[in-house]
Amino acid sequence: MSCPKQINENSPLALNSALSIFSVPPTNVSVVRSFFREILPLSTITQDSPYLFRLFSDNLWTDLSRTYLYLELSIEKLGATGKWVDIEATDNSIGSIQGIGQTFVQQLKVTVGNTEVYDSGTLYPYKAYITNELSFPDNVKSHFLASIGYYRTEKHDDPTDDGFKNRCSIFANGKRSQFLSRLDFDLGNQELFLLNNLDIHFSIYKSKDAFILQNIKEGDNNQYRLYVHDVKLFSKMVEVQPSLNMNIYKTLESKPATYAVRRTEMKSTYLTSGRTEIEYNAFQLGYTAAHYSRLSFK
Repeated sequence: MSCPKQINENSPLALNSALSIFSVPPTNVSVVRSFFREILPLSTITQDSPYLFRLFSDNLWTDLSRTYLYLELSIEKLGATGKWVDIEATDNSIGSIQGIGQTFVQQLKVTVGNTEVYDSGTLYPYKAYITNELSFPDNVKSHFLASIGYYRTEKHDDPTDDGFKNRCSIFANGKRSQFLSRLDFDLGNQELFLLNNLDIHFSIYKSKDAFILQNIKEGDNNQYRLYVHDVKLFSKMVEVQPSLNMNIYKTLESKPATYAVRRTEMKSTYLTSGRTEIEYNAFQLGYTAAHYSRLSFK
């Protein structure tokens, strides 16, 4: 019986790990412990953004892929006296848009040290919506994504749609609802821990009430707003063995740490009246020539 052909002459030989019946799995001795740290905003919580957060430098490494935004929200309306009051049982057609735990954020900026490493622009909620719709199966959408306020919509702009009714019910009668969502940014979409002794700043800008609230009841002229009761971040911190820390410090004296980041951007484009197609540079890989795709509308 012949051996399988190597895919390349420089490719080393390897064995299927399922055949390693005479060895035991290795033990991870690099990490002492890991835990989630609560990060509170730098100033008093108001209805005006941005909400600023600072992860102060210390001896702990940071797993940025495990950075979560916690929100406690309710819906209020402008009363006859000119003051904001909780919505009532009769206000049963006002709710949030899809995935309010993520679409709450209009723009996210991340700074490490004095260097801005990420700026989502003002299209963060659109990217979050597209990611949720295209990246997760139905069982995840119907269970796990409820933590961000996602409820599947079958009939858009229809008050009888189950998804819309669920999004209204979580705020009914002025109820407060809590949401937990992962922050989506380039440095948080890779698996390497961020070096310790670095300051990290997060700036979160809130979407406008007219965008994140959905009211499809005809003749309802009331003014509504999404009230922020609490907002904070949770980030996973990792304590590394002191001896390993010292070895890494010595290595940093001769060469810098390197993080491979896949950069993603969300851009909008405008089609003038009467046009049904556009040629647009939508995909670009590394430093290669741009790839073009054509979008058609019927």
